[in-house]
Amino acid sequence: MSYRSKVFYTGTGSEQNLSVTFPYLDITHVHVYHDDVLQEDNTWSWLNSSTITLTSGAGAAIEIRRTTPLDPLVTFTNASLLNQDDQNMAALQAIYLIEEGADFGYLLSEEVTNVQTQTDVAVVFVIDAGGVVISTGLRGCLYIPFDGTIVSANVLADVSGDIIVDIWKDVLANYPPTDADSICAAAPLTISGATKATGVITTWNKTITAGDVLSFNIDSITSITRVTITLVVRKG
Repeated sequence: MSYRSKVFYTGTGSEQNLSVTFPYLDITHVHVYHDDVLQEDNTWSWLNSSTITLTSGAGAAIEIRRTTPLDPLVTFTNASLLNQDDQNMAALQAIYLIEEGADFGYLLSEEVTNVQTQTDVAVVFVIDAGGVVISTGLRGCLYIPFDGTIVSANVLADVSGDIIVDIWKDVLANYPPTDADSICAAAPLTISGATKATGVITTWNKTITAGDVLSFNIDSITSITRVTITLVVRKG
């Protein structure tokens, strides 16, 4: 499988020199994950502009990922001098963000395809702020192409902290869902001073209909920079 903004390796248990196969605007936009956990910068280093050095456990899943900031890296104003570097940076930032979004969708579709013959399907949504604390508010949406019932939910964070995630659902014709469409009632997904939590979904609206859109809204947060939300949906 080929991606434009990420590359995967397997740990050998000894020091490895790993190629960064994608372009980036700044080295701070490149992040390393071991078994889906963000690694501190002092656990790996740059050998050169296209290679990093690290040591990980044998068999560890290593991911090197580019996360380009959403905020504009260049701001143009009236009567400002347009130069080649600024225009190139603005264009590349837009291209890289599109690539990163496409790669996420590619990965998600691959995961769904791998489990499509099973009764239970994992619907996964990742919110990654690239090393800074995630902002509150709506963080994105997923289109669900099958009928089913949510049977469990959990949330995993990269660092210990607090987060409240509300999930909204509506049909595609009414996109986007709003707070009035919450499926969580008074029990949104909540981590409190920890790195993980399992949702209490007893009072949720758990029914999924093909064509529904799920939206993920951060009501409040401290410390956490990356979070993975997983809904297990029983198809049919």
